[in-house]
Amino acid sequence: MKDWVPDLSKASGYRYRALAEAIRAAVQSGELEPGERLLSHRHMAWKAGVTIATVARAYQIAGEWGVVYSKVGHGTRVREAADSRRPLVLREESNHMVNFGLLLATPLTESALRKQAFTSVFAHIGTKIVERSLSGYAPDLGYRAHRDLGATWIKSLGDACESENLTITRGAQEAFLILLSMLTQPGDPVLVEETTYLGLAHMLRLRKHNMVATPMDAEGMMPDELNERARSSKARLLFVSPTLQNPTGATMSLERRQAIVDVARSNDLLIIEDNPFAALVGGQCLTSISSLAPERTFPLYSLSKYVAPAMRVCFMRCPSAHIQMLEGVKHALTLGGPFLQAEIAAEWLRRGILKKLCDWQAEEMRRRWALARSAFGHLIPRDASPCPFIFLHLPETWRAGEFVSAARAARVSCIEADRFTVGRASAPQAVRLSLSSPVTDDEFRLGIARLSGLLACNYVPSSAIRY
Repeated sequence: MKDWVPDLSKASGYRYRALAEAIRAAVQSGELEPGERLLSHRHMAWKAGVTIATVARAYQIAGEWGVVYSKVGHGTRVREAADSRRPLVLREESNHMVNFGLLLATPLTESALRKQAFTSVFAHIGTKIVERSLSGYAPDLGYRAHRDLGATWIKSLGDACESENLTITRGAQEAFLILLSMLTQPGDPVLVEETTYLGLAHMLRLRKHNMVATPMDAEGMMPDELNERARSSKARLLFVSPTLQNPTGATMSLERRQAIVDVARSNDLLIIEDNPFAALVGGQCLTSISSLAPERTFPLYSLSKYVAPAMRVCFMRCPSAHIQMLEGVKHALTLGGPFLQAEIAAEWLRRGILKKLCDWQAEEMRRRWALARSAFGHLIPRDASPCPFIFLHLPETWRAGEFVSAARAARVSCIEADRFTVGRASAPQAVRLSLSSPVTDDEFRLGIARLSGLLACNYVPSSAIRY
């Protein structure tokens, strides 16, 4: 073995990146030959004048590029020429990171609708604010006029709702906190989907709840598995997202929703039903779980996925038996309901603008879904419904963590399934791609092209190599 050491004295940027690129260049030029062993982390760090951590990161990146492989006891070596796989070469057309990670509303580009929704409505609300006093707090449940309009909108989505049972919160996350504070003690078990919404999981961990993972199939949470876990855990609270579940995209049939309700009643479970995408399902009024079990269900209808993340407004229906307690807990946690954002939402409802915003988002969702499906169609089930995201099951021999790392090197962000998976449930080798986050069509298509290039590579991770 020759002591190959690159000259990094003139390298710009991060040293670990410069070292990884030097390794790739040496392999491609033949300076480093197949099977040749690189210096150990410690010796390379000493001779190259960098830290051991820098070398470790550089070797990891070179491995993700398919240039080298590592194995305990054998060191880090250049791939053999006899390897049947094609080396993974990442194109770096630009330094711009295309974001398929965060799940946001698609930026509104229709100028006429933008003017209606923001310029006109904001000016009108500004005039009203000048004419009235803002010296007091809004009612804890929200102003009655706002609640009346919210109840009408929820009814249009297929859920029976009266304004006296409605409260307005600053987004679904605040609603989660209020309901957990009202219905549980820190540490109590909570039944959740085995692949669940990250925002809920973070809050449950913060409150030290035991998340009881319930297995899922193509329709979402499985009733028999839910029944078994409800009985064994003695949990009293169930979280479920029956329409376009995040991150899998599963939507429950009416039969499945009724079966979930039957299990909840037989085990005396209270249900938090999260419906962030209910207005994007193409005019279908899917029967809500709340309509099937109004006495035990708290449905949430938030607006951030239809307009923008900053629009933190959520309408929550509360069963009559719990409304007084809810008002007291909400006052203790938030000291009054939202006003300015709720007034914006109310004005959108009065003018019919909210429906236009939802229809525009739904059309954009279907259009971007079609573009993504044309690139990844063989990896998406034929009966999958259009979503603002895709839960992409990766082909052999990709592993989700390695794909995310390779995508990041190609300047694309996405999230591996393991991040959404609860406890020790087995995570699929899949990633979630948020189709709504890229700002422009050019950015969207660039990201799709980069990911398609990765998937086209005959990639074999070093962990799969037999010696």
